Amino acid sequence: MKQKFARVLTAFAVAFTLFLPTFPAQAAVYEPDFEMDSAQEGILLLSLDTGQVLFEQNADTKMAPASLTKIMTTILALENTENWEEETATAPDYIYDEFVGLNVSTANILRGEQLTIQQLVYAMMLQSANEGASVVADHFGGGSIDKFCQMMNQKATELGCTNTHFVNPHGLDADNHYSTPRDMAKIAQYALSLPNFSEVCESSRYTIPQTNKQGPRTLVTTVLMQDRIRGGEGIYSPYIKGIKTGTTDNAGRCVVTRYQNNGKDFLLVIMGAPMEGTQNRAFLLANKLFSWADKNFTLKTPLKEGEAVHQVKVAHSFQTDNLLLQAGSDVSLLMPTSADESSVQLVVTLDSEKVAAPVEKGQKLGTVTLKLGGEPIGETTLVAAESVKRSTLLWMVDSINGLLATTTAKVILVLLGLAVAAYVAYVVLAIRREKKKRRIKRNRKYKM
Repeated sequence: MKQKFARVLTAFAVAFTLFLPTFPAQAAVYEPDFEMDSAQEGILLLSLDTGQVLFEQNADTKMAPASLTKIMTTILALENTENWEEETATAPDYIYDEFVGLNVSTANILRGEQLTIQQLVYAMMLQSANEGASVVADHFGGGSIDKFCQMMNQKATELGCTNTHFVNPHGLDADNHYSTPRDMAKIAQYALSLPNFSEVCESSRYTIPQTNKQGPRTLVTTVLMQDRIRGGEGIYSPYIKGIKTGTTDNAGRCVVTRYQNNGKDFLLVIMGAPMEGTQNRAFLLANKLFSWADKNFTLKTPLKEGEAVHQVKVAHSFQTDNLLLQAGSDVSLLMPTSADESSVQLVVTLDSEKVAAPVEKGQKLGTVTLKLGGEPIGETTLVAAESVKRSTLLWMVDSINGLLATTTAKVILVLLGLAVAAYVAYVVLAIRREKKKRRIKRNRKYKM
């Protein structure tokens, strides 16, 4: 139960990060320095270091995800097993019915064959085994693939995927089975946060030992960009770290892949690349985009934690009239290599133009947005550089002044003034009447 609760919290944290990142999700989207041959692909290229989107095209268009679907299937397999090396699942007969007559990717898992969850995950992620995905769905869906698909959609919702819906665990073309590059990026980012996922998808080979049905077999990755032998010149790159491919007639060529070099970490989603015979356009395009991003962007820190940014006026304190505000955290982001950090503009937004003591050191008092060429590229909090004590006397005086400045107080003062004036008038009249009575008395006395 504790593990399940922790997983829900992790999912929420990743979704929250994706929706409200330190850096605006749509910050400064740039144009590659090469000609895009087609405008039909769905593309999202982002930095895993900062969350910045560097390039996007049709990123929110619903498309067939093909075997990218298996990333979600793998997420649920990893989350719902206690020990993936020992827990086993048996391939049921019925799952093979939908594959009859179809030319689908497979790991040659036989009916009744028993495999560990670890072996099934490698079969799905490396060799894109469709029957492997169905075995996983049957196992964790309690014998119901439909129930497992409900779990997939629930997880997608938890991760903030608003344009994704799954009807099968493998990704074969089907009505109402779709996702978008942006949603697939969210799913992939969450998968990368799970234990064992990166190890699996970065592997080029994996050997399943002898099972109850057959001898050992070696699985081979379909991400040819990370396979020196099968990828070859023009496709292979030593900086590619997985993750998953997908291909169907409806989906075209798809890939979710990761690139790490020069201290930079990129994630790329390509969906709907046109089929071009044996040439995988998604691979070619991915290498171009990664090369462009690696060459043209540098990870910089134009604003460092504790750096002075602004001042704010302080009330109710003899200690100081102005409080220094500083950056609450480093702002590290990808900037064009040619850009100078000094060209970054700092735009301050204060929670209040004047802060009232007491103030605690590190207390959030505003935000600072970093802009380059007028475009927001980063953001962090502004915090108090020191603690400021409150003067009780100044606070009381200010409170009284504030109270007297209210409409209610003004009305009361007017009424009090009128009451005092009325009382004074009454006293004056009373004195006059008393004097008059005394004069009358004296006059009567003298007449007698």
